[in-house]
Amino acid sequence: MTDPDLQIYLPAIMLVACWLTIFWRHFRKITQIAKDIYDVDNILEYNRLKRVSGYFWVIFSVFSFMTIIYSLFPDLYYLFIPLDVFHHPIINSIGLLILKVAIIWILVAQITIDKELYKYSKDIESLSAMELVRYSEQTLLAGMLVFFIGFFTTITNFIGFLLVILGIYIYHKMFYIN
Repeated sequence: MTDPDLQIYLPAIMLVACWLTIFWRHFRKITQIAKDIYDVDNILEYNRLKRVSGYFWVIFSVFSFMTIIYSLFPDLYYLFIPLDVFHHPIINSIGLLILKVAIIWILVAQITIDKELYKYSKDIESLSAMELVRYSEQTLLAGMLVFFIGFFTTITNFIGFLLVILGIYIYHKMFYIN
């Protein structure tokens, strides 16, 4: 995939990822994925944005900034220390495919979280229901991690590499190290 094509696709994919992660509550109401018979947000005062690690939001923000620079100000892209060896149309296409898989992964995770929260709201005392919510949140963060990897693969640079390594470390520390 060529640079002009990537400069169009990447902001669009980043916009979709923002809608699915940051503005999910509004997106859910527009698409009618969940009916308004129950309002889980009011029942549990559940805030998905607070449950996701702040480090992931920082990494997501840096990738968003990277997208803006890459698309609107390509002359400044050198700030991220590009690795031109990996700048090949086949590698870029593989990265876009990974990004699309990550978008689907995040969407499924968001829907699953809504479903599990509904179960949790019915049986507030249930520890197993809360464990399902935690597992679903872990799935959401894994989807974000795959998104970071896809973004790094699409436009490979040293800063993106460091962010992906940091994301993997944080994910591992959050879920596998007590």
